[in-house]
Amino acid sequence: MPGFETFGADVKAARKAKHLTRKVLAEIVGIEWRYLADIENKGTIPSLPVVIQLIKVCGLPVEQYFNPEIIRGDSEQRQLVSHKLKLCPEHYLPVIEGVIDGALKIEQSAKEMGDV
Repeated sequence: MPGFETFGADVKAARKAKHLTRKVLAEIVGIEWRYLADIENKGTIPSLPVVIQLIKVCGLPVEQYFNPEIIRGDSEQRQLVSHKLKLCPEHYLPVIEGVIDGALKIEQSAKEMGDV
């Protein structure tokens, strides 16, 4: 199914990033843990209600699965960073924003000096 090629691996990565066991995530979503294992490891595409629950609980980017052409325009690195940002706990976001601001200032300074 187009857009869902990485869904299982994305769910697994998000589950691990959130320090959830397969059993706990399955209980939250309302499915059997074995079914979740099939989604994560065998690429089984679940029903739409389960997909929606997994996207919500795992904090996955819905547009990646339902509107993949938007994402395809981004580099692989940008997609990876975006995905990791969605998994990041809220209290770390000011640190990440500071790093991005610093990188943008360095870039701007380089442009002003004609180095870029």
